[in-house]
Amino acid sequence: MLPVLKDKRNANTEILSKWISRLLIVLLLIYYVLILVSTNHIVKQVKMIGEHPYPIAIAVGEVNTGLSQLSSLPERLVYVRTPEMIANVRNHYEAIDGKMVENLTFIVEQYIYRPEDAPVLENFYLELREEQDRLLMLCGDPSFTDEDVETFFQENLEPRLEEMKRLTASMLFGSQTKFNEFQNLILSSRFSTILYSTITITAVLVTLFLFLLILKNKSKQEEEMQRALREALTSAQSANAAKSQFLFNMSHDIRTPMNAIIGMTAIATMNLEDSAKVKDCLGKIAASSRHLLGLINDVLDMSKIESGKIVLNDEVFVLPELIYSFISIVQPQAKAKQLELDISVNGLEHECVIGDTLRINQVLLNIMGNAVKFTPAGGSVSLKIIEMPPQHNGYGTYQFVVSDTGIGMTEEFLEKIFDPFERVRTSTNSKIEGTGLGMAITKNIVDMMGGQITVRSEVGKGTVFTVTLSLRLQKTGQEAFDFSVLRELRTLVVDDDRDICENTAGMLEEIGMQSEWVMSGAEAVDKAALAHRTNREYHSIIIDWKMPDMDGLETTRRIRSIVGENLPIIILTAYDWSEFEEEARQAGVSAFLAKPLFKSRLYHVLQDIVLGGQNADAPAGAWEADDAIAGRVLLVEDNAVNMEIASEFIGYCGADVETAWDGEEAVRMVKEAPEGYYGLIFMDMQMPNMDGYEATRQIREMERADGRIYTPIVVMSANAFVEDVNKAYAAGVDGYITKPVGIEEVRRVMQAYLKEGRRPGDVENRRKQDAEDSGSRE
Repeated sequence: MLPVLKDKRNANTEILSKWISRLLIVLLLIYYVLILVSTNHIVKQVKMIGEHPYPIAIAVGEVNTGLSQLSSLPERLVYVRTPEMIANVRNHYEAIDGKMVENLTFIVEQYIYRPEDAPVLENFYLELREEQDRLLMLCGDPSFTDEDVETFFQENLEPRLEEMKRLTASMLFGSQTKFNEFQNLILSSRFSTILYSTITITAVLVTLFLFLLILKNKSKQEEEMQRALREALTSAQSANAAKSQFLFNMSHDIRTPMNAIIGMTAIATMNLEDSAKVKDCLGKIAASSRHLLGLINDVLDMSKIESGKIVLNDEVFVLPELIYSFISIVQPQAKAKQLELDISVNGLEHECVIGDTLRINQVLLNIMGNAVKFTPAGGSVSLKIIEMPPQHNGYGTYQFVVSDTGIGMTEEFLEKIFDPFERVRTSTNSKIEGTGLGMAITKNIVDMMGGQITVRSEVGKGTVFTVTLSLRLQKTGQEAFDFSVLRELRTLVVDDDRDICENTAGMLEEIGMQSEWVMSGAEAVDKAALAHRTNREYHSIIIDWKMPDMDGLETTRRIRSIVGENLPIIILTAYDWSEFEEEARQAGVSAFLAKPLFKSRLYHVLQDIVLGGQNADAPAGAWEADDAIAGRVLLVEDNAVNMEIASEFIGYCGADVETAWDGEEAVRMVKEAPEGYYGLIFMDMQMPNMDGYEATRQIREMERADGRIYTPIVVMSANAFVEDVNKAYAAGVDGYITKPVGIEEVRRVMQAYLKEGRRPGDVENRRKQDAEDSGSRE
């Protein structure tokens, strides 16, 4: 019976092979026809393209137009060199410069006939721009005559203009020549394409015929089957090895903080009389708990991404607030490792945008966290935020560049840095822990936002990550600034970083103020003294705290000794100024500004401190104590430890708390209590007898049936997936927070509901935000 079955199976295989072969032949013939049609279509397209100017010729033509305009502008200064004329010429130069830089950049990137000519052309223009700036500066000197202008033009400007025109003429000729070569090459390849396609199809048909003969051989079939089985086995073994390695890493990384938690708990128990020792142990337990939670969050985040359950949130936010909040997390980590942290802003025009703040913050923290983690003590980590030219209407393009002087990465590792579960091989030896999922999560989030992420690294020298995101601009509700009150006021900027000086001066000029900048404390003292002697006092001085030779506080002391107490002096720092605030006040500092410096923050501080306002030195986003929370909270929880923790948090915030151990008891307590007795209910979801979903539904039904006062219900659950959140809202809850829960989160909920109250119509207003907040901690 068995041989009969084998023969039947072989016969079926032969029939199936013949039908597959016929199908393949038909498909190959169709492919052949498509190749012929496609080739003719390509030739037609090439002919059409050949009839239009090559894009480089357009760019070169616009450069020539700019050169012509630049040639004529100095003539205006030969006979008239009033400040208005000089300003007019400068404005023309700046207007022309934008187009020139754009076109020259395009030429450098695209020109291929003699590519070495493009950088030369660009360098000539940079020299020309410097000479133009020098001419404008000289024209402001009354002793600079008409003949001097003409001589300067003939000796410094005209030769460069002529050389650039010669190069552009050569480029026009070269681009046309190269394009003709391409056109001729493509046209001549038509015949060879058809010939090679015919040969390829013939070879495929012959090979297919041989394949049909081979299929008749039974032993060959068995061999192929065995080979497939071996490949499947190898693949399974590789997957198992990857899983084992991941479990090995996770076992090590989870046990490390767990060991700290258990060990420090034991030590605290043995030293209950020593409050300092207990406090130290509790701090280490908290740090280890946060680390353990980070590991779990990474695994759950990766699971959400792979299952497609992660959803991006659109919310209005102000970029400076996001950055300042982010800095407050990174700064202590950098300080603990004795790293220099530098965060700067360049060309930021739009601060109010729409996007997912939680995910953007997660991306930045992942990258900056690695930078701090893999940079040895004494190194530096920097973040530069740049607003790039917009790529889409209604969107701003923002670039976040994170660089460090850390251990760097090999080329081999760079190729798989964004793969899940990959970690630097030296991480175990260097005692650096993690799931190996951080960069994979970061890459997936950036991709979901339609952004880009790139990385450059060199072993022993450091790493540079560049993240580019497009964020929708918020056109309504932006804060309006009245810059008129600050116009014409003079400010001196002092910083040893040229970029910061130039960026700050640029912001001041956009506000309408007059600005000067120097790069050392000694120069600042001289400038302030000169302004004081000539009765041209500055209206304010902005000084960096950390500078070589003479720091910001010493510079302030010396300036104060010259100009007195009335001049506002503002310290600019990337550090927590509370550590040196008292010394700074004694030195004469009027206010503080945090790096990175945003236009909105600069405007507010200058308006407050220069025009006599108050609270100029309050840090951005500083928290102010709220009124005391009062009310009664019903806590529904079936776990004794969780019950104790939540009760302590609620009581600490100022409210009275009553407890229920399951949903059934909670419903009974609400029903028996006077109307409005409970101001808020914290509800767990998974409980015996009656879960939180059913308890919430019954409470809502009871309120509707009896006309009772609406009681806000906020979920406090370990269920963190989106479907759990949606199910809870469908049952009638008002908010959703996930465990583990911190006291600040409990305080925020109690402030929102006990102080303000909520009604059923408010649920949908908070639903999406709470769902995303919960999802971010899965």
